[in-house]
Amino acid sequence: MEIKELLLKLLHLIIENIGELTLDQQCIQGQIDSLVRAVAPPLSLRRLDDAERRLQEVIDRQHDAKTRTLEAQEAMRQMLSAFIDQLTAMNHSSTDFQNNLEQSASEISEVHTLEDLTPLLQRVIDATRAMAQDTASARDQLEELQEKVLTTDAELAKLHEELHHASASARHDPLTDALNRRGLAEALAREIASMQRKDSPLCVSLLDVDNFKKINDRLGHATGDEALVHLVNVVRHYMRPIDTLARYGGEEFVILMPDTRQEEGIETMKRLQRELTKNFFLTGNERILITFSAGVTQLTSDESGEEAIRRADQAMYLAKRTGKNRVLGG
Repeated sequence: MEIKELLLKLLHLIIENIGELTLDQQCIQGQIDSLVRAVAPPLSLRRLDDAERRLQEVIDRQHDAKTRTLEAQEAMRQMLSAFIDQLTAMNHSSTDFQNNLEQSASEISEVHTLEDLTPLLQRVIDATRAMAQDTASARDQLEELQEKVLTTDAELAKLHEELHHASASARHDPLTDALNRRGLAEALAREIASMQRKDSPLCVSLLDVDNFKKINDRLGHATGDEALVHLVNVVRHYMRPIDTLARYGGEEFVILMPDTRQEEGIETMKRLQRELTKNFFLTGNERILITFSAGVTQLTSDESGEEAIRRADQAMYLAKRTGKNRVLGG
């Protein structure tokens, strides 16, 4: 057992080191988070299978993006090379055209009859027509090159956007699809920046499902997972679009409520409690009432998101101690 725990710790260190050494943080960080969660004890085949599926999807998209990027680079190189060759040819044509004009001008001074002038004029006309054709060809090629550049750039932008979305999906909890801790940290940073920019309030609530261990022990972990999914679905249905839901721990969740003061946040969490009492969790023929205890705090201008969550956690713990199914401010 000790060897297993040491191997897991070693695997954690290796994964974290990969994250530190990787330059492309945006695309790789979600995969690192997914691996860290997958190897966190207690291990389960379901969690490992889900991590494998998500990572394989990201890897496939990365492969497609890399292949398409290399193809686009080669196509652009060939097009640019062809255009340079065309410009070189045009330069030669321009030089020939100039020499032709100079020679024709010199010969014109020696012409004394109209018959002698006719072939010179024809030569100048032919040279001018050839020069115009070369110029038109170069213009068409330049327009084609520009169009291909825009098309290729749009394709690559779409591929990288899809890759970003696939990688970002690894920042969600695989069971409930709520944000995980990494996603929560990013959301907190955005909301705090917005709060400071707009000088508006931001509330943080940490809720913990009451008696969750009893559900797991009596009905099994699979039913416990279904209970968490039920809770998240109810919360999502009644929370605002601007609010953010994240899974903070096993049965702990954090809700970020922008433009919300503490008193309003407390009332919001109490309303969620009432909605949960109306929406029983059904497992087989049994109806189970799920309740939670929550702490709510409003961020101050000089504290971090982690500090606010810590205060909300303390208030939640006090709510548990005073009877559960309660909401207290912190």
